[in-house]
Amino acid sequence: MSTSSLETFHDVSGGTDFRPALGQLLNEFRLGRIADRARLLEETAIQTHLGQHIQAWDAVFPEFPKYSEKRRTLLRLFKRERKDTYIRRLVVDALTGLDTENRVIVNPATVEGRQAMYLARALPDFEIIGTDIDGRWEALYRRVCRKSQTNFRFVQESIFEPDLGRRPTAIVFFGACGSVSDGAIDYGIDVEAPFLIFRTCCHENIGGNVETVREWSMINRYLAMKNWQFSRYKKRNNGFYFTDKYNRDAYPRSEAGRDLADSETFLQVARSAVNSDICISIIDLDRAIYLQEQGYDVLYRDEVFFAHMRGST
Repeated sequence: MSTSSLETFHDVSGGTDFRPALGQLLNEFRLGRIADRARLLEETAIQTHLGQHIQAWDAVFPEFPKYSEKRRTLLRLFKRERKDTYIRRLVVDALTGLDTENRVIVNPATVEGRQAMYLARALPDFEIIGTDIDGRWEALYRRVCRKSQTNFRFVQESIFEPDLGRRPTAIVFFGACGSVSDGAIDYGIDVEAPFLIFRTCCHENIGGNVETVREWSMINRYLAMKNWQFSRYKKRNNGFYFTDKYNRDAYPRSEAGRDLADSETFLQVARSAVNSDICISIIDLDRAIYLQEQGYDVLYRDEVFFAHMRGST
């Protein structure tokens, strides 16, 4: 990312206040204006309350992926790869030619390591470290697809207990389920990573929650099956997706968010998140504010975050 581009990012993001949008969307939630069948109310609310944040994103970054599918449908969910491709472009654009001695990128929740290996090919002068609690998927992908990069390595570890001795230039992830996203965000903050570029997902699984508001839709049924499996992980208490560090009382994450809502409200928001992009945006706006409180400038759009530490190069 050129110096001028980074300056533009800070000029735009430095004046961004997510608190009004968070308050407005919480009001929409409290009034029950979520999860309408046609998603038209949701679309209007997001365009109205997040419009200036969408414009801020577009003023800095390339054109955001377009979707013809309605919000909160299975077809749209299955096309998240468009966002991941877009995030890879953001990472490559941000780090190519960057003048830094610490040329390390960590990809927590890497699963099979496919995205991390792509970054290793695109950024050959960086070391890419993929981490995950379960190493079987990465090993299987490497053997079946015969993919390998000399500047990529996999480390088996839980994001809830990461190696804080690393000092990566960037923390990058492509959809970390529920509170795994918060663990990865805190990891980036704790190691003082200048860049955090990522996509969130499975917002209903924050705070140890596996319950959802049921609705007759394909996406609701699909995610109900996923949450049944997640409930089994939770009962085993093996640290895959849940930890006491991110229990219900850990939300809202930001101080400003706690002025607007309590943990019970956020739990109810999470339980409606499988049906509502308003609820997803509430959880993510709180995360954006939290990052700002920790010293980062942030832009956010539709589950995608770009954050850079103020004063870092």
